[in-house]
Amino acid sequence: MRENDQNGLDAAMIMRMATGYLARYSASTHRLRQVLERRVKRWHDTRKLPHMDASEVASLLDEVVRRLNQIGLLDDTAFAVARTERLVHKGLPRARVRLALAAEGIDPRQAELDAIMVDDEAAQARRFAARKRLGPFRSRSPELYRDKDIRSLIRAGFSPRHAIAVVDGEGNQQE
Repeated sequence: MRENDQNGLDAAMIMRMATGYLARYSASTHRLRQVLERRVKRWHDTRKLPHMDASEVASLLDEVVRRLNQIGLLDDTAFAVARTERLVHKGLPRARVRLALAAEGIDPRQAELDAIMVDDEAAQARRFAARKRLGPFRSRSPELYRDKDIRSLIRAGFSPRHAIAVVDGEGNQQE
């Protein structure tokens, strides 16, 4: 049996868990901490070991996160910028982008993010409709799906005024 199996987790094992996760997914500090806390709990559960003290786990996670920040594998600003660019490119409204960032534990009011976010909700609604092939972007019979398309845009976070304008084709420039 390895020493870690008898004594519980150490920082090196948690670091391997973290780097393994970051090799597959990009993550914010907040999200990585959530994942690591879940994995530490599962690690103890599967080995039927007593759980570590919460303060001990927190100090190990702090050490791992600090080291990951030092070596550049974990950068919340770069993650936030990339995530914001991806969501704006998808055509999501500003409010929805902010909610997604807040869910990742990132302050959506960062100066770097304001430059990326698009203020023109009508343009974002057109982009979203084009990507999802809603309203005038449908290949056939858009009038049959008018109400459904409007509801789709509203669920995506657009105002009813913008949703109706896009679906009815007001001011659309075909992209």
